[in-house]
Amino acid sequence: MLNRSQATMVLGLILVAVGAAVAFAVRTLSFARYMHLEDLGLDVDPAVGPELFRQLVAPTAADRIFFYLAAALIPIGLVLLFIGWRRRGPADP
Repeated sequence: MLNRSQATMVLGLILVAVGAAVAFAVRTLSFARYMHLEDLGLDVDPAVGPELFRQLVAPTAADRIFFYLAAALIPIGLVLLFIGWRRRGPADP
């Protein structure tokens, strides 16, 4: 069974891991969308101007929301890790 400081540290570690994974996934998805459109040749197609191409590959509102929420989870997790580390007793390893 975990004591309170260990549970806080585990929760902090989980939040940091989830935040990093979601942020990485959102950035990878944005890059994959860009590469897909580039592979189709839309970046050099005269029918598709550079401004339209930028709009097609721009991050969506959902991409931004997920990225900023993930970026917020990382410092919260780090704070919980620090609090759990500071509260551990002298007998805790």
